[in-house]
Amino acid sequence: MPDQQNTPSPSTQDIAQRGEAIYQQRYQEELEKSSNGKFVAINVNTGEASIADTSDEAVRIALEKDPSGLFHLMRVGYQAAFEAGWYMTCAS
Repeated sequence: MPDQQNTPSPSTQDIAQRGEAIYQQRYQEELEKSSNGKFVAINVNTGEASIADTSDEAVRIALEKDPSGLFHLMRVGYQAAFEAGWYMTCAS
């Protein structure tokens, strides 16, 4: 049986940091002018970006290109791909 080295998978934090760095270095300036509000899935292994109107579509396109890729999902022009929040009401 051949020797197989198991390389540990990168953490989600590592994937996010790599994806952010690739986005800033290669894509940010251009995409914020042409594709603001769209979603981009960045393959952190290859640096390739897949852009679409929805997050699902961006990830689907990215997976079609590289089914075993590791992806960081972003929304162009936003701090995060999704927003979450809550509100509180006072009962009278």
